Amino acid sequence: MFISFNVDPKLMPFEMRRRAWMFAREEARDAYRAWLEAPEGERAAAYAVYRAAEQREAAAAQAFGVS
Repeated sequence: MFISFNVDPKLMPFEMRRRAWMFAREEARDAYRAWLEAPEGERAAAYAVYRAAEQREAAAAQAFGVS
């Protein structure tokens, strides 16, 4: 899913905002699981991916007002 910030998120239907946030949340959860299961040599990169996904989820929650 692509989140566009060209339009005021408050003008978008609530269901669309909720789905965008839910997608970002699931992406962050998947990244967290991948970090936990990553082999020793890949943990630093997996953590960076997780933190980026977590930040996107937080931004989506704030921008779309569904947190």
